[in-house]
Amino acid sequence: MNVTFVVPRFHPYPGGYEKYVLGLARGLSSAGNTITVLTTNAFDLEYFWMKGFRSLPAGRETFEGIEILRLPICHGRWRRRATRLLGLLPRWELKARFAPPSFRVIGIRDALKRVSADIIHVGPLPYNQLMYEGFREARRRGIRVVVTPCTHLGEERNDDVSRDYTQEFQMALLKQCDNTFALTRAERQSLIDLGVPPEKVAFTSAGIDLSEVTGGEAEAFCRKYGITGPIVLHLGMKAPDKGSICVVEAMKRLWNAGIQAWLVLAGPSLRSFDEYLQHEDSKLSRLLSFGLVSDQEKKDALAAAAVVVQPSRVESLGFVYLEAWANAKPVIAADMAVTRELITPRCNGLLVPFGEPGYLAAAIRHILDDPGEGEKMGLRGQQKVHDEYTYEAVTSRMFPYFVAKSTPVKETRRK
Repeated sequence: MNVTFVVPRFHPYPGGYEKYVLGLARGLSSAGNTITVLTTNAFDLEYFWMKGFRSLPAGRETFEGIEILRLPICHGRWRRRATRLLGLLPRWELKARFAPPSFRVIGIRDALKRVSADIIHVGPLPYNQLMYEGFREARRRGIRVVVTPCTHLGEERNDDVSRDYTQEFQMALLKQCDNTFALTRAERQSLIDLGVPPEKVAFTSAGIDLSEVTGGEAEAFCRKYGITGPIVLHLGMKAPDKGSICVVEAMKRLWNAGIQAWLVLAGPSLRSFDEYLQHEDSKLSRLLSFGLVSDQEKKDALAAAAVVVQPSRVESLGFVYLEAWANAKPVIAADMAVTRELITPRCNGLLVPFGEPGYLAAAIRHILDDPGEGEKMGLRGQQKVHDEYTYEAVTSRMFPYFVAKSTPVKETRRK
């Protein structure tokens, strides 16, 4: 079977959705299927709309038997602005193609026509235009189209996040796909409440490759950077909505209180966070901020961490929590429906309100003051990952949706 994925970014970009698609593609490929990934040449998020940020060479390449076709992005500002006027028209198809945050991918329709495909997978939201083009090509051919929307529900107290993922035209697209894969039960129920037929929405979750995130050397990491105290680790994209600024502000409170912990930030960052940190960095002697790090250095940082802190409000599952648990580390997350489903407070981690550095500082201090309890939380999380969140467990649940013409969705309740 020929499976085509249409995604905005792909390996080597190390984001959660990119890892999700890579894991699924690997599993399908190892089962004898032919995999093609159609993506853009963007690396940095900002490159979708602006030049001057990192990108990858456009063209064709192969990685682990997976064929990758990277298409260039058109940065014509006036063209983009002009076409966005079409997104104001009432037809959902036009909104999907042209409403913000749309961008033009050069040659996408021709590339989709040339690719061999028996089924097309699209996602995530809010990259509506790419999703629509994959959907359109599947319908043109009369083949199945499935979607992992990765819906960010955000906080219940406001729609600051969810409004960009739950618009009527986005739901119209999901309703017409053959299957929608939800990463949490909360996401599944929300999509059903928004009108996606329940028989089309499957709770499949997501998993990680344990070997890719474990086996680090804590002592080597501490020795390399001269770290002599406990490490608070913040992994992944550094951005306000990821809680990155809140993490720094929480640590400033702890440092002012005499706590001799280190804060390690590792991952790409938005310009807004970089500008914030420029005004703070020289005053924070126990803060280390890295960009993208090697796989080995990431493993080393995870091994060295006392706690992994990711108080983000833009999560559809939270791969960082799974990676921390794989290393038996306790986690701290923002209190939302998605994270409440994953994290049981004081069992395998702690939950705090988003954007509240005082609460976050108290949670970090709780774990640093009682490392024994933190160790128990991490071990419980580790068991949860081994039981529920490995690549093997997740891909085996998803395979039937790729081979069947129609698959009934059976939702089982947690006991």
